[in-house]
Amino acid sequence: MFADYNCANLATWIPFFEDVDAIIFLAPISGFDQVLAEDKSVNRLEDSVLLWKMICSNKLLAKVELVLFLNKCDILDKKLKSGVRLAKYVRSFQDRSNDSETVQKYFRSKFAAIQREYSPSPRKFYGFCTSVTEITTTSGILASVRDMVIREHLKRSRLL
Repeated sequence: MFADYNCANLATWIPFFEDVDAIIFLAPISGFDQVLAEDKSVNRLEDSVLLWKMICSNKLLAKVELVLFLNKCDILDKKLKSGVRLAKYVRSFQDRSNDSETVQKYFRSKFAAIQREYSPSPRKFYGFCTSVTEITTTSGILASVRDMVIREHLKRSRLL
């Protein structure tokens, strides 16, 4: 199921996720230096972080597995190699190395920390750095996610 994830519409569509086993959340981390087309005052990455916080903290979704895809890592890599400095846009990144691996690790830890802090009850963090255009890698990740969802469902059903 896909939804128009506009944060203002969250209350409208969140009840539809009550009976799902998992939500796959795509956060395009390459958008750290971009704004939303529909609202030029909102940074794309900040929008993703805000929505992630809202989903993590929602009590209706407390039992839902959250799977985070830090997406567009290929574009992120190109931006960083071209000299765009993440610290210019994300002050908390400070003076860390401006390479793709460090940036991806930084974002993964930030999103994991948000999930830990905002979730109504503890849940395992599933976070993957992806480039959806890389079909082989993405297919492998999706297969792993599918297996994880099935295992969790079997555990809840006490069949495993």
